[in-house]
Amino acid sequence: MDILESVSILQIIYQIGSLSPWLVDRSTWSLKRCRLLEVYTCLVILVSTALLLYGLFADDVLIKVNAHEIGETVDLIQLVGIRVSHIVSITEALVRKQEQKRFYDQLKEIDGIFEKRLNVNVNNGKFRRLTITRGVLMLCVYIVSEGFILTTHMISTEKESFYTYWIFYMMPLLICGLRYFQMFTAVQMIKRRFDKLILVLNEINLIKPDVTPVDTVKNDIFYKTMEPVKSVAHSTFTLLELSLQKQNKRHNVENPDMKRLLIIRDLYNRLYLMTGILNRFFGISMLVNLGNDFISITSNCYWIFINFKNFAATTQDFLQIAGSAVWSVPHLLNVLILAILCERTVQSTTSIALGLHRINIDTMNDNHNSVIQQFSLQLLHQKMAITAAGFFNIDCSLLYTIVGSTTTYLIILIQFHLSETES
Repeated sequence: MDILESVSILQIIYQIGSLSPWLVDRSTWSLKRCRLLEVYTCLVILVSTALLLYGLFADDVLIKVNAHEIGETVDLIQLVGIRVSHIVSITEALVRKQEQKRFYDQLKEIDGIFEKRLNVNVNNGKFRRLTITRGVLMLCVYIVSEGFILTTHMISTEKESFYTYWIFYMMPLLICGLRYFQMFTAVQMIKRRFDKLILVLNEINLIKPDVTPVDTVKNDIFYKTMEPVKSVAHSTFTLLELSLQKQNKRHNVENPDMKRLLIIRDLYNRLYLMTGILNRFFGISMLVNLGNDFISITSNCYWIFINFKNFAATTQDFLQIAGSAVWSVPHLLNVLILAILCERTVQSTTSIALGLHRINIDTMNDNHNSVIQQFSLQLLHQKMAITAAGFFNIDCSLLYTIVGSTTTYLIILIQFHLSETES
């Protein structure tokens, strides 16, 4: 199954969410330009920008949930953050559309090399089923969390302005979540190919007899011919034998496993270049979305603190605390999955390096040593890194950074709140 065929359903969803201005040509399974989708994306950007400016400059009570100044500021920052993330995500998808096409074109070439030169089936059909399952699970998490938030506010408060605020917040949230899922899928595509490389690399064994039966017969004849004068020209024969062995080692480059190793080197280089395409296509949107997730997590931690400060052990207090905690779930889920996926993908290169040095080789063979050394240098200098527009690497250390920053800014918000209360 072609890779575009496996994600054709997702492409339709991306088009609806203005995250892919390409149509899928089902006859050739390639991306083709669609001006109608480009115009649609531009209209969505204009409408979203207008709503953002309206929320910033219009004193609309319909989108104000809290009366006190600090709470109103926190809600406004949270709403502006999700809108900016939405606009940046769809704008980057439009501006960087050529990177998306290049990504799939390179992926198709890599799959062709796997199947034709390594006899390895990438199994895009299984990837399609897994991706759809993950997408349904992620959508269920969003639906359950947002439904719980609505239910808690229907029971605990009668402010009609919250529902307007929630609608203004929910629509950009779904598109940003879809952008995250688009990123998850692209990273999974690269990771699966790295896993295939590791499996092929672990099967390579360069120490194999390369002498054919015909060569064996020739050597036997040579020994029988030389035996009468063996005692006279023993040293000469030894030098000749070493010369023949060295010549055979030069031809070891024709070893099938050596050819597979060279193909693996080429595939690693292609996957490394694909990572650069991935960073360019998702870099800015991931930077802004991660920043927005940080803002949302910090804001909801602030509201949990406020609810605990005024806690009276009533049902309304419990529901408000639970609603603020559940509000952070989609944002935490996005950051957590993204960090783990990127971390595991980068760690695949370490597994390739370890597998390379576990290969059985002839240390006296110059060809083996040269190929292993060149591949090792390639792994050293072509280090995999998935970044947020080059500002920082996306890995598990990002979680630690977000926790530390959230704690710092939460303390600042609490100090402002206490100052406002005293005044």
